[in-house]
Amino acid sequence: MSSLNCPKCKGSLKSVVYEGIEIDRCQQCGGIWFDSQEAETLKRIEGSDTVDLGQTEISDRLNLTEEEIDCPRCQQQMIRMLDIDRYNLWYEKCLNCGGVWFDAGEFKQFKQNFKTKTFFNVVKRFFKR
Repeated sequence: MSSLNCPKCKGSLKSVVYEGIEIDRCQQCGGIWFDSQEAETLKRIEGSDTVDLGQTEISDRLNLTEEEIDCPRCQQQMIRMLDIDRYNLWYEKCLNCGGVWFDAGEFKQFKQNFKTKTFFNVVKRFFKR
């Protein structure tokens, strides 16, 4: 398999395995590539936010770019997505292969939002008794 390059800074992506799930992290900017459904799976695993070594300051800077970016996996143009539950979280998604790109620090935000929703659902169920 050929090596992947970062869609934002063009640095090389290095494979990282967490709980049997292989993701690809940029060695320069810290962004993370998740193949289809990997981010959804990893966000449910305790401690998986440790795969995101990046700082949100870097992602804030990279999100300012207006240029279109291509999928590191299939080279199709990706679209910018806004997390419906966390309106300050922008990420990129490939509609062709289903992969997603999180800039440095964004997976931690994505996972934190999931934890918050899970907590509120538990509390809501408790009070429905």
